[in-house]
Amino acid sequence: MQVASRRLAQFHSDIGRARDFVALGQSIGGLTQGRVDASDLFRSGLVQAVAALDSYIHGVVLDRAVDLLTGRLQAAPSVTKVGLDFGAVKDIMNAGSPSEIELAARSHIAQRLALETFQRPDDIAKALAMVGLGRVWSTAFPADPGGAKTAVGVIVDRRNRIVHSCDNDPVNQGALTALSPADALDAIATVESTVDRIDPFC
Repeated sequence: MQVASRRLAQFHSDIGRARDFVALGQSIGGLTQGRVDASDLFRSGLVQAVAALDSYIHGVVLDRAVDLLTGRLQAAPSVTKVGLDFGAVKDIMNAGSPSEIELAARSHIAQRLALETFQRPDDIAKALAMVGLGRVWSTAFPADPGGAKTAVGVIVDRRNRIVHSCDNDPVNQGALTALSPADALDAIATVESTVDRIDPFC
């Protein structure tokens, strides 16, 4: 029987915050009888869901990378390069005790991973393959890996429109692309169910 990763509980807490944004928007809209446009809170919920996904993948990759470096985990070697510099490798190799080795490895790997985002399905697959979890989409979604990837990709595209162009409607200048609370909650649920399907393999 496979168990939940060390990162799943934090992910669920983070995804709960995404739902809280949407609920707050719904409450504000209701209290003001629609006079206040609360849709930016729905957008915040969607953005938070993608952030929760990114944070979760970062955490899993970090934990597994440290376990690989310290010998606690045996996994198939990956051709993907992490890119630790020689100074980092020296710090890890010269650490005196197992706890110091782990601390050095965790610090340097976290610093390196901070340069990456793991939101798009292909980036998630590459990140997990780097730490021995190959073919995650076809493993977690054997019936329709392409559909699962597309569902997440659509949400990430919307997140990018929100954070990079304020969710402005490219066709109707001066207007925002509509986002209902139901759409935001559907996006959050999709992200959550995706992680729940992936996590047993992590």
